[in-house]
Amino acid sequence: MKTRKLILLYAFMSYCGLNAQEPDYYKSLTLKTFRKDARFNDTIDFKKIDIPRLNAAIFFLTNEIRAKHHLNYLEYSPELEKIAVMHSCDMVNKNFFSHTNPYDSKKETPNDRAKLTGIMNPYIAENIAEDFGLQYVSGSDVYIMDKGKFSYKPEGKLIPPHSYLSMAESLLKKWMNSPEHKKNILSENAIEMGCGACFFVNKTFNDMPTFMATQNFQWYEKIKRP
Repeated sequence: MKTRKLILLYAFMSYCGLNAQEPDYYKSLTLKTFRKDARFNDTIDFKKIDIPRLNAAIFFLTNEIRAKHHLNYLEYSPELEKIAVMHSCDMVNKNFFSHTNPYDSKKETPNDRAKLTGIMNPYIAENIAEDFGLQYVSGSDVYIMDKGKFSYKPEGKLIPPHSYLSMAESLLKKWMNSPEHKKNILSENAIEMGCGACFFVNKTFNDMPTFMATQNFQWYEKIKRP
């Protein structure tokens, strides 16, 4: 597993959305309107990332895919978003990539993590992915221009950052190209969903801006809270 150097704690918490208030995206937007929202089409500024905005883009795109397959709309759950952010940040912080957290027994499984947020009846399915924040085609030859900056040609234009929407689309493409992840996205058992990303710079790849992302689904019955 590639080693990762974390940014300062305060910045790390901000990038993971740990200090964020509950966003209004889920109340103000619908499947018919989210693509027209200018916020999702903003280019990501890696010095000031709006993680809740990316989480919402992943959420709406997932439901858009489900709608195309004539499946029910998944309701937004702040608890599921919280555990998704938690797991993404733990994977970055502890340098692992797995549905099982080997460093904290209280967070070992998706159901364990759900219980920490107050979900009394967790039936959790989970997707995880790691993807580049630049519009870089994985495996392509590139020229290093500066830290975190790349070009396909020696004197060419820099590879641009993703927008929030295109970043979410790239993550969904990864999941939909994986049979097991695709099954979770298209499951008829799914009822509620929350998505959570975490940002880091990949020191083994010239500070490539990178995101870790998690989707959590509640299956079978709606979440029960205390």
